Amino acid sequence: MKLALIGYGRMGHAVEEVAQERGHDVVARLDLDDPITQASLAGAQVAIDFTLPDAVVVNAHRVVEAEVSLVIGTTGWYESMDEVRAAFQSAGSGCIWAPNFSLGVQLFLRLAREAGRLVDVLEEYDIHIHEAHHRHKVDHPSGTAIHLAEVLLENLGRKTSWREEPAEGVPDPAVLWVSSARAGEVPGTHEVVLEGPADSVVVRHTARGRDGFARGAVAAAEWVTGKKGFFSIDDMLAERFGLR
Repeated sequence: MKLALIGYGRMGHAVEEVAQERGHDVVARLDLDDPITQASLAGAQVAIDFTLPDAVVVNAHRVVEAEVSLVIGTTGWYESMDEVRAAFQSAGSGCIWAPNFSLGVQLFLRLAREAGRLVDVLEEYDIHIHEAHHRHKVDHPSGTAIHLAEVLLENLGRKTSWREEPAEGVPDPAVLWVSSARAGEVPGTHEVVLEGPADSVVVRHTARGRDGFARGAVAAAEWVTGKKGFFSIDDMLAERFGLR
């Protein structure tokens, strides 16, 4: 498979290493200021985007025009999802997105969903989310934390919305609180914390590096090749592994 990398920072380099390990050809490496055209994509079948939230929509339209499929690993662009979905649904290529392509994170999300179901009937326990990333990450909470909050709310009848942790005042018990930290070079940690009167239960995913994200993104590129339309990682997991 021929791949183009849109965004050639740390994640771009990690994706390139995994892609080459799996026998794929990286035919284009584009940074933020490089034009995205059929010529610059150099015959790629799939482009993998790890850039910035503000760049995703423009990048997606350029990739559609070039009739190339797209993997979106960038987070923080979800308010524009309808526009990107419409572009690919009317195109001859495919797009797959995820707040996090790590298969370990996907396992974590399913464990968290079950934790939400359990804590909803154990009213003496409260639940909250904490995430930590490196100081270079610009969006907060992380896309994974937002998705995690949405997954939990689907299974928590006594929580009606999520918000970032309040600076002061008494927390609203109907709100699922999400806190964030940015420090050092932390690749990414997400926790679902169940707080009870006598103990705490923590469901945690800790990334040891970028390799897990890169492997998932390359697997997504392999899956979306030849497909038409707009997909999430849930579609891939359902087809490949029967996971819901």
